[in-house]
Amino acid sequence: MRCRRHPAWLALLALLGAAPLAAQEAPAGSASSDDIARKLADPGAALISVPFQYNYQGSAGPGGDAHNQQLKIQPVIPFVGENGKFILRPILPLSWNQFPQDKHGTGDLFVQGYYIPRTAAEAHGTEFGYGFAALLDTASHDSLGTGKYSLGPAFILVHKTKAWTVGALANHVWSVAGDDDREDVSSTSVQPFVTRNLPDGWSLSVTSETNYNWKAASSDAWTVPLGATVSKVLRVGHTPVSVGVGGFYNVDRPQYASRWTARLTVTLVFPE
Repeated sequence: MRCRRHPAWLALLALLGAAPLAAQEAPAGSASSDDIARKLADPGAALISVPFQYNYQGSAGPGGDAHNQQLKIQPVIPFVGENGKFILRPILPLSWNQFPQDKHGTGDLFVQGYYIPRTAAEAHGTEFGYGFAALLDTASHDSLGTGKYSLGPAFILVHKTKAWTVGALANHVWSVAGDDDREDVSSTSVQPFVTRNLPDGWSLSVTSETNYNWKAASSDAWTVPLGATVSKVLRVGHTPVSVGVGGFYNVDRPQYASRWTARLTVTLVFPE
């Protein structure tokens, strides 16, 4: 049984340190709470932010009495150019699990990168991007990760109006290296979302984080959570902070996966 440490923290800290250098164009004045809320609802926005997403997952395991907790640190780092923008989205999970094993530590580092070119459709609020997804073997224990290095394509589609933001993120990864004794990875993820932008920095989002595991038995292949989140942009001193709470229910899931998730997200925002 593997139990080890990886420099995932160092890589993430390096990315966070580079984040303030990514913004090249700074508008005069301070962005309003409504403007920030609209940009946070858009996964393709050129807005530097650091979400801390806490998930409490209940009713897991054979007896339905196991509870898992996870904190995802997921900075969003945009690089803006004349012909488009590149959005880098690393996600490092820290887990405290009762199932499948009573273990805690870091999980696999997941990184997505999208290039979103400037097109005529952007004037009508629509953006499409493409890039890569990578799952890196950084888990501190076997039960917290896949034991594999996986790569694949990723896509983003967003349509924005003043009141609504709708779109989807999608990716597929295949294992390309790693522990030969672990199961190969072939996984498709699709995250559709609809966000209603409300006054005073409020927003309401309905989303799913659907995953299909091509290597699992057909009865355990789908994970389909459906849920909603309400968020509010506040200011701590001069720093915008978004706070959101939400809940998800797995309408389809592997046999012993959690039935529901409660979520709290605190996002630090660094406007251009």
